[in-house]
Amino acid sequence: MRAVKTQPKNVEAKFNVDEIFFSSTDLKGIILSGNKVFFDVAKYEPEELIGSPHNIVRHPDMPKTIFKLLWDYIKGKKPIVAYVKNLAKDGSFYWVVALVLPIIGRDGKIKKYLSIRVKPTSKYFEIIPALYKKLKEVENKYGVDDAISYLSEELEKLGFGSYDDFMYSVLREEILSKADVLKVKSIDIYPKDEFSRAIYAIFKFAKDIDNIYDEIYSKIGKLEEFGKILKEKSEYVFNLTDNIRLISLNSSVESFKLGSDGASFSVLSAEMRKNSEVGNKIIEEMKNTTDEISIVLRNIVDSISISKLEIIAITQFLNEIINYGKDEHSGQSLCDLMYLLDKNSQEDMKLSYELNKLLQDINENIKKLKILIKRLEFLYLNGMVESAHQTETSFSIIFTEVNKLVESTRSIVTEINNPLLEVIDENKKIFANIQKVSTDLDKIKKHLSAVNASCQTY
Repeated sequence: MRAVKTQPKNVEAKFNVDEIFFSSTDLKGIILSGNKVFFDVAKYEPEELIGSPHNIVRHPDMPKTIFKLLWDYIKGKKPIVAYVKNLAKDGSFYWVVALVLPIIGRDGKIKKYLSIRVKPTSKYFEIIPALYKKLKEVENKYGVDDAISYLSEELEKLGFGSYDDFMYSVLREEILSKADVLKVKSIDIYPKDEFSRAIYAIFKFAKDIDNIYDEIYSKIGKLEEFGKILKEKSEYVFNLTDNIRLISLNSSVESFKLGSDGASFSVLSAEMRKNSEVGNKIIEEMKNTTDEISIVLRNIVDSISISKLEIIAITQFLNEIINYGKDEHSGQSLCDLMYLLDKNSQEDMKLSYELNKLLQDINENIKKLKILIKRLEFLYLNGMVESAHQTETSFSIIFTEVNKLVESTRSIVTEINNPLLEVIDENKKIFANIQKVSTDLDKIKKHLSAVNASCQTY
């Protein structure tokens, strides 16, 4: 029995903050499975929705622009996060934050799509109803492409450089805003047979994984804060070494005025210029590495946010299976969620490893800067000694300025170095925790067969 779309009415359907629901579709958007919360909130029987196009729950208030973005992302093998207003069977509406993930097989092809939805509670949702209304007006008047441009402009006004920046900020904020209620719930089952023992074991390992992700989340803030410090300070040091280069040029001009008496100053000026150029090269490398660190850090936060939502979905789904039994789709749905979590944990490990390498590169650059500072100090001391023999020149002022810049550089390097060492240590702990996730997932896979005789592999 296929669902028939109904007319909307201005009544909100019940959807609790501590609930999470998901569904999977084929590549054309036909619903393949869903959990009980999905069917309850949408007010359809499972047999009405399974086999129907997912747009059966699309609310007419939704702009086409958002669905254009959604399909562009998932067809491009990228996850997407979006606020969506849905339509229940009785005409009532419910808002969700949807995380839509393509399930990609080992052959690199998309096999199906899985969407996880929670109730919006973050500050970002406050702007959405009015923004979507305006988007609909723009697309009705000018078309979807213009509406997408309008959306980009509005997000830029809010400080987001792209929809990616916006959606991952939304995902993290939505998870944090529900941290006290949207979490792994306790499970009420006595492990008396193979099935119940499997469910109990899977839940136990899933709970461990959730605790691990909570611990990782607590460390992410320190990594992000370091990224900001690094970006700010490397730019400042770059300016300092550039100033040293300019001072060396002034010193060369002064030494030229002295003729043969300025030979020693000329040598010092050349060395100073050479060292400032080395410094600029080091800082340029640091700036490039800093940009890479920013990208990797964001990717880690994004990936872990997705993993966090997946693990909550898995544990709540296990509770559904215990309380209401499993149907013909339950086993594969659990397998799909586990498959995505496993892929994410592999990505988390890869990103953490990459971050460690980049942090070590920064550490090497810091060591080079310390050596450079010592060289510049040596040049300063020699410059002051030579200046004592040339009292009628401005060399003492020039080399005093060099010393001030060296001191500033040393201070900033220290400001970077101390948190850097802490962050390297924190990232090692994160990597170790992600390895634990991988180990627990391997243990979960051994129990899946008791829930689903044969998980469909991709």
